[in-house]
Amino acid sequence: RRDPLINFATILPEFQKQLTMRITIFGAESTGKTTLSRDLAKRLNGHWLFEYARPYLENTVNEITKRSMTAIWKGQRALQKQASVLMNKPFIVQDTDLFSTVGYWQFEHWQSTIGAPLRGLIEDAIDLRSDLYIVTKSNIPFEVDPLRYGGDHREGSDEYWENVCKRYDLPYIVLESTGREERLDEAVAKVRELAAERFSSLSYVRKGQ
Repeated sequence: RRDPLINFATILPEFQKQLTMRITIFGAESTGKTTLSRDLAKRLNGHWLFEYARPYLENTVNEITKRSMTAIWKGQRALQKQASVLMNKPFIVQDTDLFSTVGYWQFEHWQSTIGAPLRGLIEDAIDLRSDLYIVTKSNIPFEVDPLRYGGDHREGSDEYWENVCKRYDLPYIVLESTGREERLDEAVAKVRELAAERFSSLSYVRKGQ
């Protein structure tokens, strides 16, 4: 009881579900989200959840259409719902979530191709939202990736992704560090601070003998 994070695996599964924290790494392309999410999950001894869009695009046609975006939405939704059964670790660290799908769908330059986001997508994103969004700034070099639309540049600015957080009232922080280890240390400190606040509010009442 004095240290529920260390002893999380001994908590009853029913309570684990209520106490598990979801952390999503969020932001523009090529800002180190995947690397940070993996490192953070390892440092926190948490579960890591990959981004559905990457394997989907690697195994289908890499193009933006209403059909492909809908498939990404439904696949990412299934991933996030499945993560609710993960047990014994206090954190689930996600390499993006449905609000990234919302953000990409809302880019003005895609509106003539796919139109406005479907209502169900936004509802799912809100229903499955994380406890904390860690925004990675584009203050590191861009790496070309054929799966990124445009290939050689970022589609959205840091301000754009922060505005997504503000628009949907998401709890978020912005990392200022640039080095891999410095970013990780900054993220770990923020998550542990939030966890301390969350667990400090717990109270226990002993029942029976």
